[in-house]
Amino acid sequence: MFNKFNIYKMAGDVLFDINTPQSMEDRMRDTWNNTADIEWIDPKKPMVALSFDDGPVRPVCETSPAIRIQNALRDAGMHATFFYWGCTYDEDTRVEIVRAQELGFEIANHTKTHPFLPQLTPEEMKAEVGFMEPILKEISGREQFLLRPPYLSVDDVVKETINVPLISCGIDSEDWNNATAKQMIDKIAKACENGSLDGKIVLMHETYDATAEAVEFLVPYLVAQDYQIVTISEMFKARDKEMQAGHVYGECPQ
Repeated sequence: MFNKFNIYKMAGDVLFDINTPQSMEDRMRDTWNNTADIEWIDPKKPMVALSFDDGPVRPVCETSPAIRIQNALRDAGMHATFFYWGCTYDEDTRVEIVRAQELGFEIANHTKTHPFLPQLTPEEMKAEVGFMEPILKEISGREQFLLRPPYLSVDDVVKETINVPLISCGIDSEDWNNATAKQMIDKIAKACENGSLDGKIVLMHETYDATAEAVEFLVPYLVAQDYQIVTISEMFKARDKEMQAGHVYGECPQ
């Protein structure tokens, strides 16, 4: 029987394999059209992409962890990527996604029901991913969206079927595994201090009060360390790195 902890660990062997050989024609066809606005970013400074799964959160109110996270980023003038799924989406929680878009954050796809994608047929995968696409398109005006595969689980069939970049992580906050705010802060602060945080995508979830507490501390802390907190697409574009459909990304090195 799978639990979230086991699936994350089992998926680890394939998450960062982004070196599948491709012809030049395939590479050009599959290159992600990155439209991020990076005028505010200094590419010479260190940066990190905080990313948050499992929204939107109900109720949408100032005390919800999702809105607390948004507010911490907004108050510092920083950005992040939010991966939304269909199970909690309705006309009430839509407000949260609209707010994220208006604040300059990146809204992205986390499927409809959070399935283990390698267990699905290609048609079922497309249906899962396709549920959120028109919703995100209507809110943002964009055509395509990054996907975070549930449980970070990817195999070759997923890579061949899902025609967008697949987002993993370079640092896992382990909030899903009951990490405390202090444990999350200590992990990310240590990576900041030793230089390994630069260019990383950090996996978090907007559903936990502990995560909101950690973010409320970490955002001003990282800014004080001269870090820029950016969206995933902003980080890749600022560093002049391409993303390709069907490839898995956990970081964006210099």
